[in-house]
Amino acid sequence: MAKAKRIKGINCKASASHGVKLVLLTRFEELVGFQEAALNWTDPEGVHSMRVASRRLRSALRDFAPYVRKRPLASVLKQLRRIADSLGEVRDQDVAIMALEKMVTHAPADFASALQQFIAGKRELRDRSREALQPILEKTALSELEADFIVGVAAATAVRVQRTQTTPEVSFLMMSQAVIQERLREFEKLSNGLFQPFEIENLHEMRIGAKRLRYAIELFQQCWGRSIASYAKRAARIQTALGDVHDCDVWIESVGKQILQARKTRENDQITALMWLLSHLVKLRTKHLRAAFTRWREWELQDASGKLRAVLQKELPEKGTKDTQTNQERASFL
Repeated sequence: MAKAKRIKGINCKASASHGVKLVLLTRFEELVGFQEAALNWTDPEGVHSMRVASRRLRSALRDFAPYVRKRPLASVLKQLRRIADSLGEVRDQDVAIMALEKMVTHAPADFASALQQFIAGKRELRDRSREALQPILEKTALSELEADFIVGVAAATAVRVQRTQTTPEVSFLMMSQAVIQERLREFEKLSNGLFQPFEIENLHEMRIGAKRLRYAIELFQQCWGRSIASYAKRAARIQTALGDVHDCDVWIESVGKQILQARKTRENDQITALMWLLSHLVKLRTKHLRAAFTRWREWELQDASGKLRAVLQKELPEKGTKDTQTNQERASFL
């Protein structure tokens, strides 16, 4: 997975509108840059890199939502969601196949054939997902989307000339403070899901919250320096642990459905092998869940939230927080 490009030309003390435009155009360029790699079926990392790039772009769009006009970007947002979903369907099968192939090496020899049959089903699903993805990533389709995106971003970030004097436009730095604080609040709220370990959707939402906080910190890091970099890494570790839990949850559901189907047709060998796999996945989920507990406890004991807030407050003048909130509500450059 390639690292995100550093946004060139950002002036953190300048107007937010200029920075927003640079970020969105750079992130879109990054996305389409993985087109060929994503369609190279010999290396699954291409799809992974493009999927991550799409996540970064959509995360930035979400972060900037209070500061831009939404209507000019409405149609491209739907297309970006379609791309992200299609990439996700391929990537999910890639991850499942790689993980299951590794698990088979630890399985009793008698189960190998039945488990390989299960993996073959995953490969069929991946092949169908690849076929659906290919036309979406055609160069012509992406070129048309790029043209629409550039026009949409220009309209969404255009500064409206006011006849009467209003509050100064929010700076990119002040906007970054507000965005990171908001993502931190969301993450903290969603962390309650960790204490309901069998509520799968709640754990999934917490993972997404950790991811959005991480991406926001990474996006604005050049305005804050190394003082906030470590918090992105900590959020990433929590995200990874919860992502592993989520993968197990998805696979457990899939294996459970296969077992029920095998029971209807009385395929005893298949049932026995899949029961072993189900047991293995439950143990693996517990391992990853414990890792998530540990990472979150480290976050709390080290007061990562409090320290991150302190850094964000320290770097701006005292009036910054109030001004940021006012500008976030008014989105003064709209």
